[in-house]
Amino acid sequence: MRNEIIGIISEGVEDQGVIKNILRAFGFDGSEIKLIRPGLSKDATDRHHDQQSIGTIQGVKNSCTGKDGKRPDFDKAFSVLDCNNIVIHIDTAEIEEQDFEFNRPQKEDNDNYCAELREQVIELISNWLEYNYQDRLLYAIAIEEIEAWCLTMFEVRDTVPIINSKNRLQQHLNKNNLTFKKFKLHPTKSKGKFFETFTKSKKLDKKKHLSKYVEYNKSMKDFMLSLEKRFENKKA
Repeated sequence: MRNEIIGIISEGVEDQGVIKNILRAFGFDGSEIKLIRPGLSKDATDRHHDQQSIGTIQGVKNSCTGKDGKRPDFDKAFSVLDCNNIVIHIDTAEIEEQDFEFNRPQKEDNDNYCAELREQVIELISNWLEYNYQDRLLYAIAIEEIEAWCLTMFEVRDTVPIINSKNRLQQHLNKNNLTFKKFKLHPTKSKGKFFETFTKSKKLDKKKHLSKYVEYNKSMKDFMLSLEKRFENKKA
């Protein structure tokens, strides 16, 4: 236990399952990790937005922008749940397809693509938040999808360029018999728990294994390094 609380605001429950195990590698236990979005009951923020956007990039944006200067998700996280920090997650794969303008950096022949894209997304989130809470936020920016992070547990190569990482991951899960049935989970109601369970079975929650996996995905490594920097002077 770390004796501090950390929250997660993410696009979906699958993302939360992965991030929870990465946090466990830094000493957090389940009771210290709060699932803010998706997870909290529908609140004032949601009532002002299209319900189809909840649990997507737009849902993360809704949480960050709030309504009329108020951000219920953050207020509840810090004031009611006593979160010390919040992880904000976004996949970059479909970021140009939203209701806001975004121009990603040049990808071809650009060794700094991941770093530049990560910084652009962090700046976008900061703008949504009007630069509030800066010292209490951590950013899990998955380039291009969090499934590419999961692929590091199966493939010994850079997983960022892999096209359609979701399908590729599913192939590995099938091949290794890592299925909903094996873990006795419901295929539609337990997606977050499934991602949490299979990544834990690959020891993502152990720092030794996490440190090995991140060498095959720059955006995953950047998130791990940000956690190390935030908690390096605290007992894990």
